[in-house]
Amino acid sequence: MSRRTLPADDLNPYVALTDTTLNVILVMVFVVAALTALTRVNWENLRYQDAQTAFQEALNARIPAARRPVLNRGKNDPVGTQRWVFTNTALFKPGSVNLSPGGRATLGQFAKALRENRGTWRRIRIEGHTLPTLNRTSDRWEDATNRAAAAARFLVTQGGIEPYFIATAGRGGQNPLPDLKLTAPDHARIEIVLEYTNSAPAGARP
Repeated sequence: MSRRTLPADDLNPYVALTDTTLNVILVMVFVVAALTALTRVNWENLRYQDAQTAFQEALNARIPAARRPVLNRGKNDPVGTQRWVFTNTALFKPGSVNLSPGGRATLGQFAKALRENRGTWRRIRIEGHTLPTLNRTSDRWEDATNRAAAAARFLVTQGGIEPYFIATAGRGGQNPLPDLKLTAPDHARIEIVLEYTNSAPAGARP
């Protein structure tokens, strides 16, 4: 039996019009949702960027370039996070977990910058890192943890930072810095990770 073909006059034009209208509406909803999400992300980035720039300027004004920490941009940290890198040679006595006089001076200025920008950040994480090792069972977590604890203790006892803002971790040699040879001494370091707050500080853009 052959299938009967409807003549052109029997086609309902409203069906095609309805389908087209629904497709247009769906596309518009998608575009509006995407623009809303993008605008929100960009606004959050701007708010974080203002606070991060203010903190960086405070560090630049207080710590000489030769002793100033640098940002580790090679980590996939969430938006609103800054990761400041201090080499062990800049903070600690050689072969020791005790802070050197220069390290105490550097952390003291870092703490002053933290106090000056209090309210823009909400949490501080201090990570200790050692040189990379091929043997995962000898990553020297104790050394890494003790150096992170020494930096945290100084920020609290000498830097005026409340201890409930701070957490420490010993990462051993698990996270070498990018673009450095595995034998480079700068892998042995302290990283102070600042997590900034979502709320805009006083005087920020509305």
